[in-house]
Amino acid sequence: MPGRPQALEVTIVELEVVRVAVIRSIVATEDVPDFMSDALELVAAALREAGLAPAGPPFARYHSMSPEGLDVAAGFPVAEPFLGAGVVHPGELPAGPAAVATFVGPYDGLEAAWATLRQRIAELGRTRGDDPWEVYFIGPGSGVDEAAWRTELVWPLAADGAPAKA
Repeated sequence: MPGRPQALEVTIVELEVVRVAVIRSIVATEDVPDFMSDALELVAAALREAGLAPAGPPFARYHSMSPEGLDVAAGFPVAEPFLGAGVVHPGELPAGPAAVATFVGPYDGLEAAWATLRQRIAELGRTRGDDPWEVYFIGPGSGVDEAAWRTELVWPLAADGAPAKA
């Protein structure tokens, strides 16, 4: 059922730095799906032109929300250094501890899944860090029914003693 919380298994992991190629923009919430589609096509094309291939599934990283919109970066991990091309820039997903959960279902259930992840992090006595992201293992264009789409939610955790995020 859309928006209904799902039992999420949350795992605490230690992430390694991941090199990425991204497009980052401030986007109105209702325009995020179009931004994602366009950004991922542009990043994939820039990687092809650079002779590189994505080193994993696409992702979106959420930096902040303001009255102007959602500050979001979308792209792919890369195995080799990417220097950038036009609006596509190199970047990194950070190393460190993170809470990770897998959500299965259509994207309209992601908001509830994020709320459940935030709650589980608090229950585990951990402090949320900055700029969580989603990794899209199975989604639009996969030919798979949306009920089986698989999205990994990743929330970096702050170092011990850091102030809690609201």
